Amino acid sequence: MKIAPIILFALCFSVGCAQTQFHASELPAKYIARSTVDYSKVDLTSLASTSVKNDTIQSGDSIQVNLNTGVSGEGSDLKWKVSVDETGQTSLPNIGPVRLAGLTRAEAEKTIVQASLQRDVFLTPVVEVALEKRPDRLIYISGAVKNPGPVKVSGTTASLADAIARAGGLTSDASGTIALSSSADNSSSPAILSNEIIPVGHQDTSSFHARTVSLSSTSPQQLAQIVVPEGALVHVEKVEPRPIQVVGVIKNQVVEVPSGQDVRLLDAVTMAGGQTYSNWISDRVTITRHVSDGSGTIRIRGSIRKARADSSENIPLAPYDIVTVEENVLTFTLSTLSGLFGAGVSAARITGP
Repeated sequence: MKIAPIILFALCFSVGCAQTQFHASELPAKYIARSTVDYSKVDLTSLASTSVKNDTIQSGDSIQVNLNTGVSGEGSDLKWKVSVDETGQTSLPNIGPVRLAGLTRAEAEKTIVQASLQRDVFLTPVVEVALEKRPDRLIYISGAVKNPGPVKVSGTTASLADAIARAGGLTSDASGTIALSSSADNSSSPAILSNEIIPVGHQDTSSFHARTVSLSSTSPQQLAQIVVPEGALVHVEKVEPRPIQVVGVIKNQVVEVPSGQDVRLLDAVTMAGGQTYSNWISDRVTITRHVSDGSGTIRIRGSIRKARADSSENIPLAPYDIVTVEENVLTFTLSTLSGLFGAGVSAARITGP
């Protein structure tokens, strides 16, 4: 005998065979709300770059070179103010180009002496090198960091960990996504979404391209290996608003999930202003949740009394959940009596002497 489709549907609904309704303590793992990650607890200070010393000559530096030719007489003491170009070289009168970037002052002095001897310019020179001026090297950081804005870096590049640490670290509203782009990037160039790692000090900054880094799949140690060149833009994206709606026998409200925190059933009830009636009168709740794979919604049955007594019943909520504190005969009666009593008092005030 065939069962009519409408009867079959009614039977399935009554016994829950559609698997769209679950009890709070027996919720399948795939439907459990994911825990919120507080990225402000990621400490990057120990990974900040310390490889570039203040006395190391860098591209863009202006330096004073004092050279004694070793020959007595007028013109034996020469003084030059020169700059180190983007390739790390400077050009000295008579001696010619000399690569100085990455050298200490003592190493630079020896290099200039060697270049002079090799090129038969000065045979017994004595050289002194002093740093005259160093330009500010900036990386611009915006979004979910404690001190957004330009941050100074010590070299022509810095690690992503170093840049974030110099901006005070991440805040609790960091979403876990960081967008990197060069100030010289062409807006028509497609962004490359990857966690590509290029070791600091072994990169070609001319090939730097826009990319996105996910903190959920990138360790702090890997952040210390991702290169950010001078002038680059770093944007730490913030979490989007994550509302939870609380309705029913309660003050209907939309509450926001705090940054870096999880919200459980009892938290949402409290944040919505608390119960209208005691949990001995109004106890049952239903949580309507959108399934992350887009297949629809599920209903989760819960109890406020059980949630207070058992942590497994006080389940974490997901953004866009709808928590319904259910009506029952007693709450309906009390609400009706309260309404009638309120109307009677109002009428008495209007018709009173």
